[in-house]
Amino acid sequence: MEDYFGNYLSDAQWQIFESGWDSELQNVHETIFALGNGYVGSRAILEENPPGCRPGTFFSGIYEGTRSLVPELVNAPNPLDFRISVEGEKLGVKAMRVLKHKRILDMRKGILARHTIYSNARKKRFNYQSMRFFSMHDKNTAVMQVYLNPLDKDATFTITATVDTSIMNVGLITEGRKRHVTVIEAAQFGNINYLCTKSIEKGTLIAYANQIVIKKGKRTYSVPGRAFDLHLKKGESACITNYISCHVSGSSSMEKIKKNAKTSVARGVKKGFDKLYREHCRAWEKKWKRADIEIYGVPNIERAVRFNIYHLLIAVDEKCHDVSVGAKALTGEGYRGHIFWDTELFCLPFYLHTNPAVARNLLLYRYNRLDAARKIAKQKGYQGAMFPWESADTGEETTPSWYKDSSGRIQKVLTGGQECHITADIAYAVIHYFSVTDDTNFLLDYGLEIILETARFWASRVEYNSRKKRYEISKVIGPDEFHENVKNNAYTNLLVQWNLNTAAKFCRDFQKKYPANVKKLMSRINLLPSEIAKWKRIAAAIYIPVSKKTKIVEQFEGFFKKRKLPLTGLDHHSLPLYPGNIRNIGNTQYVKQSDVVMALFLLSEIFSLETKRKNYLYYEKRTLHKSSLSASIHAAVGAEVGEEYKACHYFEIAAYADLKNVYGNTNAGIHAASLGGVWQALIHGFAGLRIRKGMLCINPQLPSHWKGLKTSVKFRGFDISVVIGKEKINLYFSSKVKKDRLTVSVYGIAKTLLANRRYSFFPKHKKIVPCGLEEYY
Repeated sequence: MEDYFGNYLSDAQWQIFESGWDSELQNVHETIFALGNGYVGSRAILEENPPGCRPGTFFSGIYEGTRSLVPELVNAPNPLDFRISVEGEKLGVKAMRVLKHKRILDMRKGILARHTIYSNARKKRFNYQSMRFFSMHDKNTAVMQVYLNPLDKDATFTITATVDTSIMNVGLITEGRKRHVTVIEAAQFGNINYLCTKSIEKGTLIAYANQIVIKKGKRTYSVPGRAFDLHLKKGESACITNYISCHVSGSSSMEKIKKNAKTSVARGVKKGFDKLYREHCRAWEKKWKRADIEIYGVPNIERAVRFNIYHLLIAVDEKCHDVSVGAKALTGEGYRGHIFWDTELFCLPFYLHTNPAVARNLLLYRYNRLDAARKIAKQKGYQGAMFPWESADTGEETTPSWYKDSSGRIQKVLTGGQECHITADIAYAVIHYFSVTDDTNFLLDYGLEIILETARFWASRVEYNSRKKRYEISKVIGPDEFHENVKNNAYTNLLVQWNLNTAAKFCRDFQKKYPANVKKLMSRINLLPSEIAKWKRIAAAIYIPVSKKTKIVEQFEGFFKKRKLPLTGLDHHSLPLYPGNIRNIGNTQYVKQSDVVMALFLLSEIFSLETKRKNYLYYEKRTLHKSSLSASIHAAVGAEVGEEYKACHYFEIAAYADLKNVYGNTNAGIHAASLGGVWQALIHGFAGLRIRKGMLCINPQLPSHWKGLKTSVKFRGFDISVVIGKEKINLYFSSKVKKDRLTVSVYGIAKTLLANRRYSFFPKHKKIVPCGLEEYY
């Protein structure tokens, strides 16, 4: 039997497979096999829309609050609805017997291919093959091609290709299902079908156009309308191509968006399937050239890493200047599509080293909502800017204030008011961006204002303990959400100390280099020198709970007095089990996710290697990893402190978090933070690439069973090729300016590289080498 799409696909190392049909895994696979281009994301439902499926079409940045407690990412009409009936029976996995079923996600090309053979009630077989993609070249274009064959007798197929407008956002315990859009126009223009919807609250237009082209034998023709019959003889095949255009606008007129949609689909039909495919593949090739990581000796790990990178690549578009990456990216409705600290601390580093323009846009999303953050701070009685724990399109706090648990009891949500470390996290991301890109203009125009206003917030948020002569922060939640309403969370206080010191330092340094710019900024935000002086005093006196005897950082004041309990066992993914006999887990030392360990990772340079190792081992015994943000950080720090077995264990958990549905909720969307965490564990952890004092430092700790690693990273405008083997590291960067130089540190030794030359470095010993550490704790 002919494989119509085999020649379009990459080799197996770039493929994720679905073999056989399992309805229980349907929603999980809809997430895993999702397609997208950063402008739009599409869950991988089967074309026939079988019972139990969760269709999902999400446009970046489109939120609505109609009939919901807080705004949520709109689940838009599904343009891939494609239904077939033959001899009175529906062609589908739930309606007929499935003799063969296989789907392939080609990660290299962003393509989903399918091959299903059905048998009807009369035992007549039908061959169905499809391939679809959302163009990475033309973000408004999607294409699906289907081949049909009756294998045993002649058959007449009735086919309907529509945009499914019955789609609604999922219901929650507190509220029912919601339809956020309404149809305002449905029309036909020749062979082009057109549909326009409008969001109920904000009036955002979402428009679709499509055209069906059929090739049967030597004849190629287009059909009018959305439904048609197709007669095929036994063994005869027909190719049906659905050309689709998708357009969103909050400002365009109905006539303009209609014209754009019609023009776009007509252009696609004129180009034809193969040309659209080639353009799409070339665009993907450029992305993978910057982002791919080859891992020698462990092909399964390499494929899993590519899966995580693939989903990062379809999560955001560099041309979208005022959007961010939600907790589930564009693959599901989990967390209502809201934006958390996940973006800045987990996802942004990947974009920063592969496509800095995306990282810049993610930070501009925060800058453009700085006034909203100022408003939040003012409402709570503070100064400066307090960023929301959950954000949507406006920058207002979108964390629900309460929820109803499974027993029907009303529970208060404290994270919106107490998990304020996100404000320092965003400031950290700004400086991280600057340290990698040296983008002074960004810092002067946007970033410095964020740094100063967040420092100003913390100066008003801290409390002075006159008896102990120190500054403290109470009523907070750290990354570990098992413990609420705590005092002096170490992670929060450390990031606040960093935020205050960094704001004072950059303000001082930039006043010398760019006095006019800084003077103008300080005047605009009414910042006085006395405030800056106060920041330094607070930073010097803020309380960091560390045991002088053991060097263990106390997660928060009173943590050591909590009930110490052993881990009770492991689940089938080798993660600690949640203790079933604990009434209040907040009274124990169980930790939900990396908290102190997260501080060790972000502020690595202020801890000695010995302190990092002690704290890692101490908290590793207490962490349940009940968040997908945890395993990757434990992998990265584990690699740094020489705990190879633990690092590999946690890395594999993170790498397969969605592929194996480790957390049991992949059906609600991809775990975006984990995607970025995997990249960081690999690059910052095993490959040992970190930025220290403005210098790229490389000190690899590859697992002993890996043969090597090859990748490319962006740093200060250069593309640096990095190849790490068992016995040496090869570095190379190209430049049109032959005199360009770059100083790096490899194995703790600084070396200036010249452009367009290849360098090899050989380790003199196997010890872990600190890179530019300043040991404070």
